[in-house]
Amino acid sequence: MLPDDTLDRPLTVDDIDAAVSKLPIEVDPPAKIGFEQLLQDRQALSDDNTQLQNELMELKSKLSTKQELDALIKPYAGKAYWFMCAYCGTVALILVFAGFKDVYGSSFILADSVLEFLVGSTATTVIGLVGMVLTGIFVGARK
Repeated sequence: MLPDDTLDRPLTVDDIDAAVSKLPIEVDPPAKIGFEQLLQDRQALSDDNTQLQNELMELKSKLSTKQELDALIKPYAGKAYWFMCAYCGTVALILVFAGFKDVYGSSFILADSVLEFLVGSTATTVIGLVGMVLTGIFVGARK
């Protein structure tokens, strides 16, 4: 231990020479381990290592499969999304043009059943495509 007067002043290089060379710590001697116990511990570690190596190889394989599926699915997902956007946009334009028939005396007139079919087919396209096809592709590929 350092003398009490060193607590009030900054430490210097001379304090290293005044420090004790060994701390008074008592360490219990290590317990004697038999050769059989060492062999058992080594075998257990070897088994754990083998199991972890197998698990690592399996995870690498799953990751590789997932990356390949992502690469295959991505173009179809983009095409399906843009198809839905284009289809819904076209139906929206048709509905807007049909809505102006009374205002400007437009010659673009559609029967109510046609308009109902367009709106219903839009909902069916979005719900059906997303709900059935894309879910089948994406969730079916991912267990």
